[in-house]
Amino acid sequence: MALKTAVISAALLGLCACASTKLDIIQVGPWFPARDWREVEVFASREATRAPWGGIGIIHSPRLGARDGAAKTDGLKLRARKAAADMGADGVIITLDSVESGPQMGVYQEPEVYISALAIKYVTAASSPTAK
Repeated sequence: MALKTAVISAALLGLCACASTKLDIIQVGPWFPARDWREVEVFASREATRAPWGGIGIIHSPRLGARDGAAKTDGLKLRARKAAADMGADGVIITLDSVESGPQMGVYQEPEVYISALAIKYVTAASSPTAK
């Protein structure tokens, strides 16, 4: 019975640790009414987008150890897509970045990865004064 309780407790602690990974979200443009996250297109680079756009939000995840971070990045990418949907974005450009490993102040640091994303809104109508 004690073993079963210990296993359940460990599993719950593991799930709580995953859920507590908070994304940093910075508003850089106007936000729009939220939309379904499945409507938000996902791109791997700025060049992959299909129309002119403006950035409306920057999303960063906390750093994760590269060994266990690889398993968690898909979940972070989904959370970034859902955060972009909450901003009313049409798309999100998501990249996986890494932090240099090696000795930092004499202490070896494990390689780390993090998600960096930009929520975008397509420009539907641009108006500018006509040149005379």
